[in-house]
Amino acid sequence: MQTFLPYPDFRQSAAALDTPRLGKQRVEALQTLRALVIPEYGWQSHPAIRMWMGHVPALTMYGLAMVDEWTKRGFADNTSDNIREFAPQAAHPDYAAKILLPPWLGDPQFHESHRSNLIRKDPHFYEEVFPGTEHGLEYVWPEPRHEFLPEDPEGEVLWILREHVGHGDPEQLNKVGLPAVGRAGSAAGGPGAGGAASAGAGDSDDDYQFVYAEETSRRPAKVAKKAPAKPLVKKPSRKRQRQEAAFSTLPGKSPVAVPFDGGSKFAVGMVVGRPITLDDGRFGRNFEVTDVIDRSEFDYPALLQDPRVFFPVPAL
Repeated sequence: MQTFLPYPDFRQSAAALDTPRLGKQRVEALQTLRALVIPEYGWQSHPAIRMWMGHVPALTMYGLAMVDEWTKRGFADNTSDNIREFAPQAAHPDYAAKILLPPWLGDPQFHESHRSNLIRKDPHFYEEVFPGTEHGLEYVWPEPRHEFLPEDPEGEVLWILREHVGHGDPEQLNKVGLPAVGRAGSAAGGPGAGGAASAGAGDSDDDYQFVYAEETSRRPAKVAKKAPAKPLVKKPSRKRQRQEAAFSTLPGKSPVAVPFDGGSKFAVGMVVGRPITLDDGRFGRNFEVTDVIDRSEFDYPALLQDPRVFFPVPAL
């Protein structure tokens, strides 16, 4: 986890990076933004996260600078929309010029430490890019002036349920349930269908079974064939258990929104009646749709990149 800044200028820093590292910086910036904004996302104690605390718009500028250099080199990108959601003003020059920059930006020791560590990572490439840089320097990790840790909203909230509903008719949705463990997908992850939006959304849950060669010998087998292993059952993490508890105890008529079309639209309504068992055996609730809205109608759509399957955002 690192955002490389060999120079105070974001675009100059992007232009100096080797191509593989430049590509990774888009994802690193996006993950750092999520760690700064989304509750329970993780990494809040990492020094690379802490140094950006209080400067989400500036980090958004940094991420978009990496994207611009990446596409300038002729590569396709699927991260820019997700990055831009955290601070849309960062994409507009008139507003970007007014964004507060971190106080450590421009510190010679800070930038020298990044150049030195880039040389350590790839001396063949960076020796020529940063001539005269001292080798073997430790990273300089600035501490934030104020610690900002993301928390779930209190008071009136709208619950987001990342159910697998695909591209059907949102108005026909009448039952909802949490996706199976390990099958969270990216339903609410990011604007459009960008795969990066679902980072951390769920663990893989591939089924695995033993396959035995067919018995072709006429002789009876000396050793009895082993019975196929029982399929492993994915156990929910403590974080997932908290989400399941929140869903199962949600009072009737609580407002819930379910993403459609990769998170570009949401069916908004309420759970009604008592808990039920869905056709596939999952715990579920009856659901009444009251409205269908676009992602842009949320006050801060970046919160919808939360990888949890059930989480609150401020009420609309």
